[in-house]
Amino acid sequence: MNFEDLPHPAKRRDVVIVNDREIPRRYFLLAAAGVFVLFGGAFGGIVWASWSDAQEDSLGDDEASALVSLAQRRGWTYRARVAGGADRYEGAAPFPDVSSGLSAWNCVDGRHRGRSIRCFEYRDVRTVQSAGPGRSLTKTSYYGVFSATAPDTAPRPALRAADAERPLRFDRGELITWTKGRLREEDVLPRLNYLCDVLDRALVSR
Repeated sequence: MNFEDLPHPAKRRDVVIVNDREIPRRYFLLAAAGVFVLFGGAFGGIVWASWSDAQEDSLGDDEASALVSLAQRRGWTYRARVAGGADRYEGAAPFPDVSSGLSAWNCVDGRHRGRSIRCFEYRDVRTVQSAGPGRSLTKTSYYGVFSATAPDTAPRPALRAADAERPLRFDRGELITWTKGRLREEDVLPRLNYLCDVLDRALVSR
């Protein structure tokens, strides 16, 4: 045996054998680190997205109490649930085309800046997949819905121009907007003021 043909021990430590191929150890470690970072980032992104969705879909007791307190301070009426309270909004996003007994949750009614207003939480429950015979899995999407009474004479072009900022819908004497997520106290006045501002500008432009 020719001992000179055997790899030097130091050289053997500097390579990794993969499928009878010698790969410098530093390249192998860099590739392994890259794969770890790639999959770690993907996993972290999934965890972050799940956490963000959970935060968006959660409503703590303090947040629910804040809605009640806001209604009390403003002299508005608060009801935890109004069965059929969302039926009148059927036929356009984010509501179904046809509904019966569709509940409005955390419903607030009152007057703001001289107009009748309403805000509530709409819960869109859909079956996403079957979980076996007689069972199914559902997903709930939440929307905060806000409305203010609007005169039938409000110019439609002015309302359509405002639609570029946020979703708007004019229906049955109400101007309506909505946001994705739970109805939260800090969103109520900004959204209602937005509706009133749009209506004020529309009336001025007549």
